[in-house]
Amino acid sequence: MTEEKIPGAGDIDQVNLDKLRARVFAAKIAYLNRSSFDDKKELSYEDLKAIAQDFIRASYEYQKKRYGKIRVRISVAKLLRSR
Repeated sequence: MTEEKIPGAGDIDQVNLDKLRARVFAAKIAYLNRSSFDDKKELSYEDLKAIAQDFIRASYEYQKKRYGKIRVRISVAKLLRSR
């Protein structure tokens, strides 16, 4: 019989964080290429900033759950500069 790993709360949070990170980078590419993203014809900087802030908020919540405090602080500018 095969054992299946049941994802814990930490695993689910990590998966959600990875999805949000991918969404930020996809939105960044759409913004730079002036292409459509989700339901917007062209992504504005304010839209991109809001998507990045959602990721940052989720990252802070994950760090608080996992470590009890925020260990790595992220700004929108730093997040958008990476990669």
